[in-house]
Amino acid sequence: MKLREEIVKKEKGLVYDVYYDSLVYEKKDYDNITRKQMIEEIIKEYSVGHYLFHICTERELKFLKYLQNHKLEPNDYLKYEWEIKELNKKLILNGTEIYEEQIENVKDALEQYKIHNKNIDEFVTFVIGMVKLNANMLSNLLISCMKDIFKLSEEQINNYLSHPLIHFYCGFYDQYMDTLGTKVEMIYYREYEDFLDDVDELRKEFGIAGTLKINMQDYYDIFYYDFPINKPTIKKMYDEINKMPKHLLIFKSIDLARLFNDEELVYNEVLNEKQIKLIHEALLDIPCAVMNGFTPREHQVEKENEQILSQKFTVIPQNNAKIHKNAADLYYKLYFGLLDYINKKENICPSLKKIYKQEGLNVNDLFPIDDYLWEHKDTIIDEFIKINPNKFNEEELEIINEFKKSVTGMFFVVGFEREYTMFLKDGKIYMVKGIRDNIDNVLLSRKFPIIVNTTLLMFKGNIIYNSFFKQTTIGFGNDIKEMALKDMAKALKYYHM
Repeated sequence: MKLREEIVKKEKGLVYDVYYDSLVYEKKDYDNITRKQMIEEIIKEYSVGHYLFHICTERELKFLKYLQNHKLEPNDYLKYEWEIKELNKKLILNGTEIYEEQIENVKDALEQYKIHNKNIDEFVTFVIGMVKLNANMLSNLLISCMKDIFKLSEEQINNYLSHPLIHFYCGFYDQYMDTLGTKVEMIYYREYEDFLDDVDELRKEFGIAGTLKINMQDYYDIFYYDFPINKPTIKKMYDEINKMPKHLLIFKSIDLARLFNDEELVYNEVLNEKQIKLIHEALLDIPCAVMNGFTPREHQVEKENEQILSQKFTVIPQNNAKIHKNAADLYYKLYFGLLDYINKKENICPSLKKIYKQEGLNVNDLFPIDDYLWEHKDTIIDEFIKINPNKFNEEELEIINEFKKSVTGMFFVVGFEREYTMFLKDGKIYMVKGIRDNIDNVLLSRKFPIIVNTTLLMFKGNIIYNSFFKQTTIGFGNDIKEMALKDMAKALKYYHM
């Protein structure tokens, strides 16, 4: 059976989204390629560099070897169900028959399998399992996890991330994050592509951050079975449903239920009361994507303990927790003078012709200029003071010089006192004043700790912030809260930089 003849029967959008996008690296836009051209590019991809060997797991290669030497028995179809399904998705098999265009590629792959073992499976399937569990995640977070677990360099991990098996199951995209004020690279599981916006939205309700206990086998099982089937409740459910004629449809619906934390998504038309109960118990122990990998059972424990921990953080309604209006006016005069100088010198935001003494500015336009200021603060402030383009007086220039004592980065906001807000970083609690408003009116969350990205600086005897908070709205696991409380207990309060 010929691949060219079979796939050309399929709708163009299906060929592009299901096959072409995941199999071909150098893709053309949908409108700039025909269905036949996509098929030829897929076939060409398979002809390069033992591609078929690399895009198959060891399980699939063993099955291809078995298929060459055996006539399949009725029991084999269930035994090798996963392998047959995946090899069909990769356009290597049509049913259980190898496409004519793939016969030589399969021979080459099996020859490679004799020469090389497939120990890369351990890393690659773990990565895919982790991404699949979360639906999508920050690429940098994934790389950080891989460095810790596999003791690989970032360069090695980046090389692995371009592996055909990862490319087949996972994709990358850039997403603008309000909390960071910039675009970040995300990695996602291709099968969930249409659900990513819904997952991100539900994370605002259910998402927590904390330290997950990583059981490596769970991630391998999620790759192969959708669930960590070694857990008793899950194994019991899996064995029961796996006997049913429509088990694939039911498992797919259970996977969506664990993705969104929504049991109503389970296909239950063919289920009895006992089976529904088994699924309910299993879902409590299956890692949930919108809960950032925590199970619903773990999430419930976190919520029950949250109130106790939250009471340990200081929350006093603020009064006079900001600098005086005249001081605030002076700060923005000096600060906007600096930003105006930087933007004209470096042309960071060409559309902004003037910042100094300007009202109605778009905050998003100022972010990159502000970043440049604190990244080059010593050089740029010395340069600004020397040139003094706005003719500031000596006292004003001395205040600007104090800006060099700033601290930039991620801070835990851990409490509101009557006249100050407590920012925790590196074992120090900075007692911070707001500028035009008390900070308890500025931050969105009241669940401590709150994580923000900002710059703290000295201004007329007070620590203030640079006027920007890039705030994450995600809640934190109780282990993170406990860590913050322990750090607070040991930290000294600083009223000056």
